[in-house]
Amino acid sequence: ASGTVFASVFVLQIIFTPVFGKYIQVIGSTKLFIFGVFVSGLTNILFGFLPAIKSGPVFLGASLAMRSVTALGESALNTSVYPLARRRSAKGSVSTVMSMLETMNGCGTTIGPFVGGILFEYGGFFLPFATCGSLLLVSGCLAYYVLDPKEEEMAAAKELAESEGTVVSGSYMRLLSNPLMMVACIVTICTGMSTEWYQPSLEPYVREQFGLSPFQASLLFIIDGGVYAIITPLSGKLLDKGLDCKIVLLLGSVIICFGYLLLAPAPPFLFAPSVIQVGVGAGVHGLGMAMNFIGTLTLMTQQVGKKNSDSEQIQGMVTSIWITCESFGGFIGAAGGGASYDKFGWSSSCVLVAACQIVSMVVVVVGCMVSFFTRSKVDREEKEKLINNNPNHNYGSYGSDYITV
Repeated sequence: ASGTVFASVFVLQIIFTPVFGKYIQVIGSTKLFIFGVFVSGLTNILFGFLPAIKSGPVFLGASLAMRSVTALGESALNTSVYPLARRRSAKGSVSTVMSMLETMNGCGTTIGPFVGGILFEYGGFFLPFATCGSLLLVSGCLAYYVLDPKEEEMAAAKELAESEGTVVSGSYMRLLSNPLMMVACIVTICTGMSTEWYQPSLEPYVREQFGLSPFQASLLFIIDGGVYAIITPLSGKLLDKGLDCKIVLLLGSVIICFGYLLLAPAPPFLFAPSVIQVGVGAGVHGLGMAMNFIGTLTLMTQQVGKKNSDSEQIQGMVTSIWITCESFGGFIGAAGGGASYDKFGWSSSCVLVAACQIVSMVVVVVGCMVSFFTRSKVDREEKEKLINNNPNHNYGSYGSDYITV
């Protein structure tokens, strides 16, 4: 039942995030961000009171309802925070700014379970949720006083003036018709799967295999998040310096694949399982995650960077596509990881998700080839069009008179 409650967040984010991305320009990213923070904060605090409900079915229903509202707030928050940060980033440092957001996410993922466990130990079920919710409410109050919605209105007016009165309207179908956008989506889904794959199975595996206590097992979950938080800013900096996103995604997928083969262990890593081997595998996995997540977000942004890149709606839609793919992958990973562990065991489960990363590698290579040939065809057509429309390619009196004048 608890898995159903927390897995429901992924499903609801898949529903809400594209809607917020589509209408972010109408709502405003600042208002959407503040709304999301306050809703998430309040529902987290209220979630802490649920143990007061004694009836099992009523408790489950209230939990699902509360997590549904929380998912609404988290979707609003996540969809708006990236356009807000991107608008405030200096030219040539967009990937670095995005990577810093992901670093904060990695830090929260790393220390959250540890701090939550301590708070639960001393204050029971209520204290972790009350603390998290209170911090969100404080952040919402600070955002209300720091962020000015008028900045968006001025930016929208400037965008309208620069486009000579033409309103930019985005379409998900148009965005997803780009081959490299689809590549980024598939890689994000595969990476999201790998992120959640061993969440339900690592703790029971290390307890049975190595006799670790629940607290000792929980420390292993810190490793991939910690590596992710450290490596993400470096990946963002290299991307801003001109490193090709496609190379980053290919390398990141290879690293995640090797990380899971090391976690198994499976060929080429033929040695006895150990706690150190699991820890190193989790760290390698975190390295690949850091490369793929910031690489896919940067690649998606680049695909709309040449036209209408400053449109808040386009930015919101790109962000929502990325978050939706990550949530979809996370949902598949959480469900598939637990089911495959129960049916096939730890090693086979790890090999299965490693195979998904091979699919990701193939998609990157094929997508690059399709994009290359498509771009070459478009370039040839544009060149022929320019030659045919060039008035100087016919040598006559009209051309001579035009040059003389």
